[in-house]
Amino acid sequence: MSQQIEKEFKNLLTKEEYEELLANLQLNENEAIQQTNIYFDTTTQQLKNQNMGLRIRLFDDYGELTLKSPISENEQLETTDELNLETATVMADKGIITLEGHVADKLAEFGIKISELEPIGKLSTLRYTFPGEGGMYFLDESYYQDQKDYELEFETEDVESGKFQFEQFLAKHQIKKRKAIKKIARMLNYPNK
Repeated sequence: MSQQIEKEFKNLLTKEEYEELLANLQLNENEAIQQTNIYFDTTTQQLKNQNMGLRIRLFDDYGELTLKSPISENEQLETTDELNLETATVMADKGIITLEGHVADKLAEFGIKISELEPIGKLSTLRYTFPGEGGMYFLDESYYQDQKDYELEFETEDVESGKFQFEQFLAKHQIKKRKAIKKIARMLNYPNK
């Protein structure tokens, strides 16, 4: 189990901005990570109503169950249980979270039972990671339903200096500031047809 406070800034990108960053930063496609998120909530949207998100994330060789709960606008508490790939895949395929652990304990603190959770959507991301002054950048191309979008994220240890560094990066690369809502919210804006 890991528990950390995630301090991040996000900006949606156009396809052109995304491709320019790939070229200018000379990011290698072979180093990109493919990840798939399966999101969960209750039928009464208990997680959404508390501005929380729950996902199973599948990588090539393992999985994670992560609960994100808000602290402030740019900070959230991430509680994660690492899973072996087989367990993560079975839960994702069946759409049932069967695992007791730190995430289940945290959900119980908010009055949410794992037995009431069901899948609400799926989103896949091709992610490039690169260091920057004051933190780590993530350049994402995400797919959900019939949609595709591009996003730049910046994780930092200090919200105040991180905001400045992120805005400097955007200005340097002539990227317009665009509000980026969470991936789960973007995915939910395009329900399955």
